[in-house]
Amino acid sequence: MEKQKDKREFERVPTNYAANVRCGNGSTKVEIANMSLGGALFHSKKQFALGDMMTMTITGVYSDTAFQESVPGKIVTVYRREDKHSYGFQFATVLQSEQTPSLSAFLTHGSGRKQSFLRDPQYGEKNTRRG
Repeated sequence: MEKQKDKREFERVPTNYAANVRCGNGSTKVEIANMSLGGALFHSKKQFALGDMMTMTITGVYSDTAFQESVPGKIVTVYRREDKHSYGFQFATVLQSEQTPSLSAFLTHGSGRKQSFLRDPQYGEKNTRRG
């Protein structure tokens, strides 16, 4: 059986990183499994619906510099499980260094690496996942 070719425009980079998503009047902490310049895969105990519009805010440290960057987008894929749900989140526009300098640099320079260099400043340590 032939392996299906990945048709994504941008390479995914594993992150294992926490973020907040704001949907309507509420905010929920989520866990980002991977990101690209076009979107992210995240996990949450909260249920969201296909097509939900939201803003994802990521606070962290990249290249020894603290940052907080927000990206609007929508849910384009939903995987429901008993304990935790997974969501494909498509950014409203492709990330660019002018609007999201730290995330853009991480995703551009992190391509091909097998670990994340984003760091959660609350814990002062790198969040890495080898894959």
